[in-house]
Amino acid sequence: MSTKPDGRGLDPEPDILQVVLLRVRAATPLLTDEQARQIEDDVRAELGGLRVRIPKRKKHPSREQRQAIFQEAMGNASDEELTDRHGISRRSLYRYVKLGSGN
Repeated sequence: MSTKPDGRGLDPEPDILQVVLLRVRAATPLLTDEQARQIEDDVRAELGGLRVRIPKRKKHPSREQRQAIFQEAMGNASDEELTDRHGISRRSLYRYVKLGSGN
């Protein structure tokens, strides 16, 4: 596989551990270089060689799915049942109900 940067100048296969450690260091100024190296060494020793998959966030429900959720909400199902069944938050459920069937 090529390790040349893509059209945006990004490495197509960045070292995810280095990316995470850089962000942690930026957010945690008290983390020393030695501590960061120790964390990196520990993680590489434990997980080195493993392929890691980082899933993207879940996609939003389609208009039809939102309408189905709205229809169920107008029935006798509890908020908890609906949020569990459809994998949405209560806030999303309330938004779908507020917007009505035309959402």
